[in-house]
Amino acid sequence: MTNSNEEKPQWQVNQNRHTRFRTIVSVLRRYNVLSNLARQKNPDQVRAAFEELGPTFIKIGQILSSRTDIVKPEFANEFKKLQNNVRADDFSVVKQTIEQQTGKPIDEMFAQFDEQPFASASMGQTHHATLLNGQKVVVKVQHPGIDAEVALDISLFERALPLLRYIPESSVVDLREMVGEIKRSLFNELDTSIEVKNGSRFYRLNNTDDIIRVPRVYAKYSTQKVLVNQYMPGTTIQHFMAQMLAADEDGNHQYDDERRYLAHVLVQNFLKQVFEDGFFHADPHPGNILLRELQPDDIGYHDTVPKHAGKIGKRQLPPYRLVYLDFGMMGEISPALMAGIANVVVAVTTEDTHQVGKAILAISNRTGVVDEEAFFSELAPFLSQYYNSGLGDIDFQGLLFEMVKVCRSNNIQMNPAVTMLGKAFGTIEGIVETLDPTLSMMDVARPFARKYIRENFNWRNELEDGMLASLQSLRDAPKIPSRLLSALDTFENGQTRVNLVFAHRKMFIDRIDSMVNKIVLSVILAALIVGSSLLVQSHPDNSWITNIGIFGYVSAVVVIIGLLIGTLHSWYTHWRRK
Repeated sequence: MTNSNEEKPQWQVNQNRHTRFRTIVSVLRRYNVLSNLARQKNPDQVRAAFEELGPTFIKIGQILSSRTDIVKPEFANEFKKLQNNVRADDFSVVKQTIEQQTGKPIDEMFAQFDEQPFASASMGQTHHATLLNGQKVVVKVQHPGIDAEVALDISLFERALPLLRYIPESSVVDLREMVGEIKRSLFNELDTSIEVKNGSRFYRLNNTDDIIRVPRVYAKYSTQKVLVNQYMPGTTIQHFMAQMLAADEDGNHQYDDERRYLAHVLVQNFLKQVFEDGFFHADPHPGNILLRELQPDDIGYHDTVPKHAGKIGKRQLPPYRLVYLDFGMMGEISPALMAGIANVVVAVTTEDTHQVGKAILAISNRTGVVDEEAFFSELAPFLSQYYNSGLGDIDFQGLLFEMVKVCRSNNIQMNPAVTMLGKAFGTIEGIVETLDPTLSMMDVARPFARKYIRENFNWRNELEDGMLASLQSLRDAPKIPSRLLSALDTFENGQTRVNLVFAHRKMFIDRIDSMVNKIVLSVILAALIVGSSLLVQSHPDNSWITNIGIFGYVSAVVVIIGLLIGTLHSWYTHWRRK
């Protein structure tokens, strides 16, 4: 493979820090990347810039394609078109990386190793291999130097962020927060040991759950830059859905039973991940789920599982399996957060916006003063359009993005695990809606949520709290007549006070304060102009006093010009945000 610069993509040429920084800034400016990201406009231009800047930025786009809590659905869909135009490393390079990482010759670990990768992405490439015991595996090996390259690009991208001060609309999306999220995701993906832990845990919790299968992670063969997983045959579920839709068009119902069963298992397993395991797959898109059709002579064809709840005995599984892949992006939920999410699900059932809002506040962080009534009033029209919508009518990507915007505008920061769960929920819901439009995840989620609340409801503590409250009420009851009489006496003597509370109180007071300051400043400027005029007219022959008057004129003019510029800038910013 030649190493000439003519055959290298632009991002690989002259990789010193200063040249790379100039390249990044040049491309960002040419495609207006920061402005387009901040305004959430022209996603095609941003995608073209990321492709030109190479693997790090391609990976950034791919990460953002699954983060509809950060970017609009239009951006997410455009970023899904990003292609990894990365040439595969020579086998000698792959072999060297494996042997340096493991400290063993490659033939002491693998009986057979395919020299040609079957996939090559921005971070690494993947090979088929066979362990010495005959087990077929998939080996993912990072490209040499990709960690240093990512670190360099991210640090330079962060240096380009000060350009945001020239973008009035930069408040639409917090680019600094976005870059921070991307940085964490990239560095987590570069550390394969994290995926090893995630894969091992997910395997333990979900493998053999009905027709769900999870490839085993071989930790003893894996290192920071090498990942070895059990090979599992199959095609993506997206391929099956295409076949199913084609059959529907022809009026063929051969897949009806299978599609309903697959939808049911996906929903049940995902909700188990959330409400029982507290550990869920955060990127369950169709490419990460395989469907394997079994033949009578395949291992596992005759597998059985216990019958459904309330029934005795076992039932044979159907002749197909669902296989989860890629455990680089996982979500974890604490018991407290799990209870809060269950409360949100139950609150949505009531269609009571006030109750839903309180449940959301309970699992969110407050980044400033929160006007709860204003939040509830803004939430009401937003949620009402979804209460009675059919499953196919709900855009979950748009719903999540708009929900995050409503929270941010009210100084509410949703827990990152919640936004990750919302994105994963929407992805699974999209698959389920295609497989079985009659099955709603919310309908299945409600029994899970109620079951969780029942199982974690401490009857003894609640009973004790109720008894204590009742006893306190009994103690206070005899005092009610005397307190009522005291209140009437106070009212009769004219000592009553009425406290008025209105929405946006702080904003109103701030505006009043700004108006008063401007009035006071106007009075001072008028006095300064009048005083300066009197000094100039009353002492025309005294240059010293005249100069003081002229200085007063100049000071007043400078302040007036500053006020005029500030007002025009405020109007311009408001106009651009419309």
